[in-house]
Amino acid sequence: MTQTTSDPSAADSAKKKEWEGRNVFETDMPDDTSVSAEELHKKYPKWMGTFPFPYMNGTLHLGHAFSVSKVEFAAGWERLKGKRTLFPFGFHVTGMPIKAAADKIAREVEMFGPDFSVPEEVDDLNDKVAELSVADTPDAAAQNFRGKKSKAAAKFGKHKYQFQVMQAQGMANADIVKFVDAKHWLEYYPPIAIADLKALGCKIDWRRAFLTTDYNPYYDSFARWQFERLHEMGKIKFGNRYTIWSPKDGQPCMDHDRQTGEGVNPQVYTGVKMEVLEWSEQGSQVVSSVPELAGKKVFLVAATLRPETMYGQTNCFVGTKLEYGFYQSADPNEVYVVSDRAARNMAFQALSPADGRVVALGRISGQDIVGTKVNAPLSFYTEGVYVLPMENVLSTKGTGVVTSVPSDSPDDYAALRDLKKKTDYYGIKHEWVDGFEPVPVISTATYGSMIAPAVCDQKKITSQKDRVQLVEAKDIAYKEGFYNGTMSVGEFKGESVQLAKNKVSQLLIANGNGFEFAEPEKPVTSRSADDCVVALCDQWYFDYGESVWKEAAEKCLASMETYGEETRHQFKIVLNWLKQWACVRTYGLGSKVPWDPNYLIESLSDSTIYMSYYTVAHLLHESLDGSKPGPLGLTPADMDNTAWDYVLLGKPLPADHNKTKEMEMLRRSFLYWYPVDVRSSGKDLIQNHLTFFIYVHSALFPESKWPRAVRVNGHLLLNGEKMSKSTGNMLTLGDSCKLYGADATRIALADAGDGFDDANFEMQTADAAVRNLYTLMDWVVSAKQALIKLEQNPSETVQVDDIILCAENTLLTMIDKIFDAEMNDLVLKTAEDYDKTMYRNALKSGFYDFVNLRNWYVEFTSARGMNPALVRKWIDRQVLLISPIAPHWAEQVWKTVMGNNGSIMDLRLPADMPSSTDHTLLMAGDYVRKLAKSVRDADIALQKRNKKKGGKNAPAAVFDPNASKLLDIFVASEFPSWQETVISVLKENYDASSSSFDDKAILGALGKTGVLKNKKTMPFANEIKKRVELIGSAAFVRALQFNETDLANEAVPYLKNSLGYTQVNVIVQAGAADTLTDAQAKAAESAVPGEPGLLIANN
Repeated sequence: MTQTTSDPSAADSAKKKEWEGRNVFETDMPDDTSVSAEELHKKYPKWMGTFPFPYMNGTLHLGHAFSVSKVEFAAGWERLKGKRTLFPFGFHVTGMPIKAAADKIAREVEMFGPDFSVPEEVDDLNDKVAELSVADTPDAAAQNFRGKKSKAAAKFGKHKYQFQVMQAQGMANADIVKFVDAKHWLEYYPPIAIADLKALGCKIDWRRAFLTTDYNPYYDSFARWQFERLHEMGKIKFGNRYTIWSPKDGQPCMDHDRQTGEGVNPQVYTGVKMEVLEWSEQGSQVVSSVPELAGKKVFLVAATLRPETMYGQTNCFVGTKLEYGFYQSADPNEVYVVSDRAARNMAFQALSPADGRVVALGRISGQDIVGTKVNAPLSFYTEGVYVLPMENVLSTKGTGVVTSVPSDSPDDYAALRDLKKKTDYYGIKHEWVDGFEPVPVISTATYGSMIAPAVCDQKKITSQKDRVQLVEAKDIAYKEGFYNGTMSVGEFKGESVQLAKNKVSQLLIANGNGFEFAEPEKPVTSRSADDCVVALCDQWYFDYGESVWKEAAEKCLASMETYGEETRHQFKIVLNWLKQWACVRTYGLGSKVPWDPNYLIESLSDSTIYMSYYTVAHLLHESLDGSKPGPLGLTPADMDNTAWDYVLLGKPLPADHNKTKEMEMLRRSFLYWYPVDVRSSGKDLIQNHLTFFIYVHSALFPESKWPRAVRVNGHLLLNGEKMSKSTGNMLTLGDSCKLYGADATRIALADAGDGFDDANFEMQTADAAVRNLYTLMDWVVSAKQALIKLEQNPSETVQVDDIILCAENTLLTMIDKIFDAEMNDLVLKTAEDYDKTMYRNALKSGFYDFVNLRNWYVEFTSARGMNPALVRKWIDRQVLLISPIAPHWAEQVWKTVMGNNGSIMDLRLPADMPSSTDHTLLMAGDYVRKLAKSVRDADIALQKRNKKKGGKNAPAAVFDPNASKLLDIFVASEFPSWQETVISVLKENYDASSSSFDDKAILGALGKTGVLKNKKTMPFANEIKKRVELIGSAAFVRALQFNETDLANEAVPYLKNSLGYTQVNVIVQAGAADTLTDAQAKAAESAVPGEPGLLIANN
C-alpha cells in the first residue's frame, strides 16, 4: 500500500468542515411566491435523488457506499448544471432484526453474565437458542452486511454468539450489554453511519434524516396515513392466503426477515391422493405393526405442477433410500404417506388435525413401499398402478412421492423404460410394469401426442442417468406442452393446456382426489434460525398483481428512465409474477396498523413512498427521532390524516384548520421537490422494494408525481471476490476512508463499474488513486508557480520544474489548437457519460484520458513551452470534470492552489462549454500521433534489421543507431487512383437520409473495377465508412482539412527531442521529385495525403 506523508482522511477534513459550516448541501425550495408551486420547476430547475435507507443493525460497508455513490456522483453533476440538488438520507429500523438481536443479547447475558464468560462445556449455543421461542429470544443475529444471498456465516464469520459479533466490531462488554434494549441500537448505529457518509464527502442534506417506526412519531403518522389510504382504496386486503411462515416466530417471514432465501415465494402444487389398494409384502408387514392405521384409508400423496397430465399416469415413484411417515390428515379417516418436510408444511395449511401440529402415526421406508398398488385418479389405468423405485426422488422437494406420466415427462419416460429393461436389477416384478404403456394426453404440432418419447429420442437419451440431457428435455417438453399443447383426453378434450390446467386441478379437488399444497420454492431460514414453511393463514396483504393496479404500475414503469434495458426487463419479469404480499407482523419494531393495532407494518411495506417524506422532514423535526420539533413548530398530533391528505395529495383543508399557513409551506415544498428524479439501488431490490415503490406511487399519486427514473447496479465485489467477514474479505466505508481518504475511495467506487452485472472495488485502484491525486496536485502546484512567474515576465518563456510556458499572447500553433479541441471533445464525452450515469466512463474520459492528453501536450511542446491560457483552461476543466467524483481534491486545487474565490461547491458549468466537436482538429491530432508512432516504429524496425548481418536490406547494414540520425518526411498532395475509385463507389451507394450503405452493391461495384485485388481496398473502405458514421457525407471529401506540411513541421522539435534526430526534413513530394536520391524517391512513393513516407539514415 502507498505510504503517504499525511493521513488522506485528515487532509479531507478541512474541506468537509468548511462545507458543513456553510451548509452547502442544505437545499430548500425557492423563496419565490411570484409563481405557483407547479411552475417553480421551470424557473428554478431541481434534481432529487434517493438511495434505499440502510438498516441500522450494523455499520455501512463498501456495498452500501457503491449504491450511494451513484446518487452522490449524480448530485455533484446536477449541481454543476445549475440545478437545486437534493440528496436526502434516512435510516430504516423497522422489522425483526434489531429486536431479535437485542433479545439474543439479553439471553446471552442471562446465560453467561454481563462479562460474557462462556463455560468450556458449552460447545454450541446454536443448539440451545434454536429451542427458544420468539416470546423468549429468537436466535437472529444482527445483519451487519446485507445482500441478496446473505448467509449467517458470511455476516458473522465463525462467531457463534451475538456478543462475539459485536466484540469483533471493537465493542467492550460493558457497551454490548446496553444492546439488550432495542432502542439503544437506534441510538448507536445511525450516528456512525452519518459520520462515515460525511467522511466520504456525500452531499447529503442531513436536516431531512429520520428513523422509521413509532420511535419517530412524525414518520409514524406518515406510515400509518399511507396504510390507511391504501386500505381505503382496496389495495390492502384481508384473507386466507399462502405465505412464507416461521413456526418459531409465529408470523410471516418476509424478505427482510430472512437469513437465507430472500426473494423465495410459495410454490403451489396440486396434491394428488393415491389411495392404497394393495400393499406390497414388506409394506403390509409395516402397516400391520402400526395399530393407529387400522380402519383408515391410506393415501400416497404426490405433488404435481402438471395436474392436466394425470390422465396418463402409469405408476408412481418413491425413493428407495428415503424415509416416509404415516401422517394423520385433517380427515380422521385418512392418513397421508409423505416426507417429513411435506408433513410439516401441510400442518400449517389446514391439512392436519391441528393447525401447526404434525401427527405422525408411524414410519415406512421407500423400499418397503415399492410394489404397492394404488389408485391413480383420472388415469387411463383404472384398476390401479404400482409404486416403483426412482433414483432421483428428493425428500426436500414436493412430498417425496412422484406420480409418473411418461407420455409428457422425459424423466418419467426414461425411468420407466429403464425399469422395463432391467426388472431384476431394480428388484421389481414384471407385472408391475408390463402392460403399462404411455398414454396420449397432450398433442402438439411439433411433437405429436407423445411429447416425452419424441424429445428423448431427439436428445438421444438412453437412460435416466443422462441427467444433463434430461434437464434440457424437461424444459422443452414442459414449455411445448403448456404453450402449444391441446388436451387429447378427458373432460376438457380439445381445450388448450393453458385453459385446462386449473380446471383439471379443480376437478381433482372437487372429487376428493386432491387438494392444494404449498411449500417454499427453495429453503428459507429466518433470522431466528428457523426452517420456514408455507402457511395458509388469515392476514393483511397488499393485492399486488391485481389487474387494474398492475396496469398502472406497468404504465409507471414505461414512463421511467431505467438506464438500461436489462433493468426494465427485470422489472417486467417481477411485475408478471408478483402477487399478494403479507404486509403486517406481530413481532419486531414498526408502526402499528391503524385499523388493527395488534399488528405492525412490516419492513418492506412502510418504505414504499418515504421519498416524499424527505420533502418535508426538515420542516417537521430537527432530530432523527422527532423529539425536537422543526422550524414550523408542528407537533406529531398536527400531522394527522387530514394534514397528510393536503400536503401529499392536495385534498383541501377544513376551513377552520388552525395550521393552514404551516401546511401550505409543507405542500409547497412537496410540490417543488417531487417527483423523485432518480432512485438508485442494488439490483436485488427489484424483486421487492423497487417494484413496491412503483406500485404504491402509481396508486397514491397522480402521474405527474410518479418517479422519473430508477438506476440499479450489481453487487460489489472486493478485489474480485464476494465480500465476507468469514474470509476476511471485507472493508467498511469508514475503514476505506481512513485507509485511502475520501477521494481515492470515491474514485475506486466509480471505477468499479456501472452496469447490471456485479462490480469490483479494487484496493489497488484506490491505492493508485492516492498516488495519482498527489502527483497531479504537485503538477498543478508547479503549474501555478509557473503562471505566477509568467505574470512577472509575460514576454518571456518561463520554467518551473518540468513545466515550460511560452510567453503570454503567443499565437496558437496547430498543436495548441489540437490540444484545445481534444480538451473540448473530452469535456463533451464526460458530460455525456455523467448524463447517462456511466461514472466509470466519466472517470476515464474526465480524469485518466484528460491527464493523458495533458501529458501528450507537455511532451509535444517541450521545445517551445505550453500556451499559458490553455494550461489555465486545462486546470479549470480538470477541476470541473473530476469534482463530482473527487470533490476534496478539486476544492484544494480550485481554492487553495489556484486562488479562486468561493468553493468548488459553488462552481457551475461555464458559459463557454463546447457545444460540438471540431473533427478537423481531431483528425489533425490523429495525424500527429500517427506520424510520431510511424517514425518510432520505423526506427525500431530499422535497428532490428540492422542486427541481422548479411540481410537483404543494404542501407540497414550500414546504418549506425549510435551515430547522429537524419529523418526525411515526404508529404504527398495527391491520392492514389484506386482510393479515389473506392471513394466514388462508397459515395454512390450511401443513403444520407438513413445514414446507411448498400454493402452488397458496394462489393459488386468494387469487383467490377478490379480494385478488390488490392489487399488495402477493404480496410480503406471500412475506414472511410467509419468516418462517414462520425461526421457524415463530409468524410467523402478527401482533401485534408489541415495543412499537412505545416503540421509535420510543427512536429519536428518533438521528433528531434524525443527520438534523438539531429536533423528532420519535411519534403513536399511534388516539388522535389527531380532532386531526390534513389532511396528518397523510393520512400516518397509510399506517401499519400495524410500518410507521409519516411526515410531514416545517418547524417
